[in-house]
Amino acid sequence: MKRKALFKIRTAAACLALSAVFLSGCTFPFGQQTEIEEEEDNSINVEVSNPVIKDVSNRSNFSATVVAESEVRVIPLVTGEVIEKNYEVGDHVNEGDLLFKIDDEPYQIAVKRAEASVTSAQAGLTSAQASLNKSEADANTTRAQAIQNVGEIPYNEQRKDYNVDSAYVAKRQANNALKNAGDDVDLAKHSLDDLRDARDAAESAMNSAKAAYEAADEETRSAKYDLYQSAKKAYETADSNVETAKTNLDKLRRQEDNAEMNYVLNGESYSLAEVDRYNYNTYGKATTIYGSYASAVGADSSVTSSKANVTSSAANVKSAQAGLEDAQLNLEHTSVKAPVSGIITAINVTEHNMATQQEASYVIQSDEPCKVVFYVAEETAKSIRPGTESVVTKNGTEYTAKIITVYDTIDSSTGLFKVEASVVGQGAENLIAGSSVSIETITRRSDRTLTVPIDSVYYDGDKAYLYVAEGGRAKKVYVTTGLSDDLSLEITEGIGPEDKVIVTWNGSMRDGSELNIKDASGSSGESGEPSGGATPSDESRKGNDAEADSKVMEPVTEGSSDYSAGAGDIE
Repeated sequence: MKRKALFKIRTAAACLALSAVFLSGCTFPFGQQTEIEEEEDNSINVEVSNPVIKDVSNRSNFSATVVAESEVRVIPLVTGEVIEKNYEVGDHVNEGDLLFKIDDEPYQIAVKRAEASVTSAQAGLTSAQASLNKSEADANTTRAQAIQNVGEIPYNEQRKDYNVDSAYVAKRQANNALKNAGDDVDLAKHSLDDLRDARDAAESAMNSAKAAYEAADEETRSAKYDLYQSAKKAYETADSNVETAKTNLDKLRRQEDNAEMNYVLNGESYSLAEVDRYNYNTYGKATTIYGSYASAVGADSSVTSSKANVTSSAANVKSAQAGLEDAQLNLEHTSVKAPVSGIITAINVTEHNMATQQEASYVIQSDEPCKVVFYVAEETAKSIRPGTESVVTKNGTEYTAKIITVYDTIDSSTGLFKVEASVVGQGAENLIAGSSVSIETITRRSDRTLTVPIDSVYYDGDKAYLYVAEGGRAKKVYVTTGLSDDLSLEITEGIGPEDKVIVTWNGSMRDGSELNIKDASGSSGESGEPSGGATPSDESRKGNDAEADSKVMEPVTEGSSDYSAGAGDIE
């Protein structure tokens, strides 16, 4: 039928052309063939536009439930007698208002005790610091003494060597003295023997003189007597010399004994000096070194212990201060204030009775925005972002909401993932806890992605394609699509931002078609809205019937003689 219609319109056009010839008054000789040439312009008028970089998102509706999480149970942090109670059930309180007061006298006493503990701990810290200062001073002295002791080791070594050398010299001198004393004794012995011989000779001469005297006659008697007296005197002198020599020999022998004793003593002193030097070199130096090191280590240990005492004392101060802060905090807690603003729904304390931590003293329905809970599949849960603006609808009334929590574990009761949204707009108080609502939110999005007008993309089976203008001709390009909204479609593969996408529809469009291009890009590629050429214009659609409109997204078989998309335009 479409081909028939096309034939009819072409026949009518030929008749009109012939009529125009006859009416013009032009005549042609019968049988003469005249050739009329007319250039046919086959180019297609199209509009092009660069792809737009924008955010693309999909929104979905979910059934949700309003959850009341705004009830606050006020439990006192300290116990005691209630001495003041304010407000009644149904009253509205603001955050910070005094609900009731607990007798604070025991807590004031606790604060004073804690202050005394802080003072005592600080005194202990001062004492420990003083002990540390003394330990450090003593340690410095000990270290200095240790350094001095170690430094004296070379001097002590030299002194030990000197003592050995001195003892050796003294021993040699004593040995020489002993030898000299022995020589003197030997010499004295020889002298005594000589004197004894002389005495014996004098004694013999005296006896001879005596005998001569006694035998002498009167005439020679006097002379013999004188000879006798002279010999006697010589004998007495010789005898005296012998006695003197004996005394001298005894003296020299005593001197020899003393020299021998002195030699023995000096020998022992020499041995002792050697032993002392050996002991010092073998043990004394090591004892001095290690003793000095041990004393220094001991001093350091004392300092370390003192520092530990300071640290412990400082910790005691901190602990005491913490106790004071705790006591002061407990004192502050005797004034129980409203933690939130809202309506009091229950009161469980009365004056002069005890307030305990076993039950809530006040129950307040908070003025905080209510919460909406809904459940989604895993893939959707991964795509929903906290902070996303959403719309809650109840009985046709819309409320502004924001996604606050997307749980990453499956809810056991539903097998889905729990999502929570907070209603932040006006009128949230009209949402009743437990009521059902619907919530619309973004479930999928692509940020700053490449997009084209949704009507510029066609399909060949399940393959998406579009036309780009290249070198004045249409080029068919297969693309990979992503998310779409009402106007735009995300392109993930196939084209780039610089490509000129044909945004007007034409049923005659084929790969390689000659184009008459009009640039439809009227806005920056960074814009979130498509340009004026993003969708088929009213002019390009003018006269199209419903069938043509329905064919925009249908595949067109390249090279087909059936102009299915445009045949109806002239029927």
